[in-house]
Amino acid sequence: MRNLTVFSILLLLCFSISCSNQRESDYPAKISDKIDTYLTKAMELHNIPGLALAVVEGDQVVYERYLGKSSLEKDAPVDTTTLFRVFSATKLITSTAVFQLIQTGKLSLEDSISTYLDDLPAQWQQIKIKHLLSHASGLPDLIRHESTLSDKALMEKLSADKMDFVTGSQFRYNQTNYWLLALIIEKITGMTFDEFVFKNQFDHSNDGVLFSSNSLEPIPNRAVRYFYNSKTQAFEKDTNNSGQRGHSGNGLNITLREFIEWNRKLDNHELLSSEMKSKMWEPFKFTNQKDHFLHGWGNYPVNELDSYGFSGGNLAAFRKFVNHQTTIILLSNGYEIPAYDIIINDVARIAIPELTAKKRTLEEEVMSLAINRRFNEATQAFMKLKEENPSTDFDNLKWNINSLGNSYLYRENNIEKALEVFKINAEANPSWWVSMASLAETYELKNDRLHAIENYQKAIRLNEGNAWNYNEQMKNKIEELQNN
Repeated sequence: MRNLTVFSILLLLCFSISCSNQRESDYPAKISDKIDTYLTKAMELHNIPGLALAVVEGDQVVYERYLGKSSLEKDAPVDTTTLFRVFSATKLITSTAVFQLIQTGKLSLEDSISTYLDDLPAQWQQIKIKHLLSHASGLPDLIRHESTLSDKALMEKLSADKMDFVTGSQFRYNQTNYWLLALIIEKITGMTFDEFVFKNQFDHSNDGVLFSSNSLEPIPNRAVRYFYNSKTQAFEKDTNNSGQRGHSGNGLNITLREFIEWNRKLDNHELLSSEMKSKMWEPFKFTNQKDHFLHGWGNYPVNELDSYGFSGGNLAAFRKFVNHQTTIILLSNGYEIPAYDIIINDVARIAIPELTAKKRTLEEEVMSLAINRRFNEATQAFMKLKEENPSTDFDNLKWNINSLGNSYLYRENNIEKALEVFKINAEANPSWWVSMASLAETYELKNDRLHAIENYQKAIRLNEGNAWNYNEQMKNKIEELQNN
């Protein structure tokens, strides 16, 4: 790891262990040691500046650690007072707020948004609260417009845009949905979104919870969010500012301790009744009968054990394994290689007894083998992982492998190493069009026309939805290769 040595991480581990022993005295030391070792290696492998992680079983915090730096410039360590911005994991808070209003009879999933928002265009009239929560609205995404626009100007532009798809037909992640939910919450309650959430979920604001979607705003104890610049091979500070409008979709800043407390309230029915939580975690019925999402929460199986939660900014992840009374919370502030799903899934495999006993394959094993150029072993490990997790798509892991191949290809200009990495995905994920497109591009650079054409053709067949409108580009490449 470039910014923290393994020795310094281990020192921080020792410090965090001494601070948290009282909270996890009954937890098997062997499991704690395994997670400690795992996190140390993962932070080094993915070049993560700072991280906080907790495992909660029932009403007990059985594992809690603070590692690395919240600020590289100030050499400030991550600790119990460190605020992390959780980005899109904020949507868990917003969906909970919506269901609190449903619970008190002030709102219904079946309510049309036009009941609460005035002067909406005709094509928005059929959109209901449930469509916003589940990203099934078909609304144009506000991120295509300038973030500096006023609410009125933005609404005018969105109203003039075409709908992305028929409402209710499919899932497409969209920031407009959660901005409108915030406006509806404010219209019903007469409070600002922030005020309603603080009053009903966090006992009003305090030092451990606040809303800010401005990365440049000076906030005491907030971890700096970093981006890794592959050209300079150094971390740079995030400058994103989504403004007040971003609070309901990406603006929560919270300490690990406060997130643990929020989870305790959720478990103890202090935020929502058992019935309301069950409704929140029901799958939305998309008419395409393909997509799968709950009402503001995702469903993430790990070795066929269901978990509910969401991730944010490739940095934070919250997962509840409801049937196993286990919650895992991960907060971090940067990476060279994203690892949020990989880490939280692997910690579940280490911590949950049903998975620990079966010694399940870890996703980090695949990454480690690939980075250490043990390509055949990495392929076998990935295939074994998929056999153990037939319901999991491994999006995070697939893209990480693909990014590693691109790094070899474009940063190191090493075509042969890149080809071996792309083969890992192609063999383990033969139905993923991106793996075939990456292979094709690499073969093209090798001047291997036959294999390039073959894999471009496979990618086109697999890319049925023409993601990124990339099929036309690949068809053009095939034509160029055939004519040369």
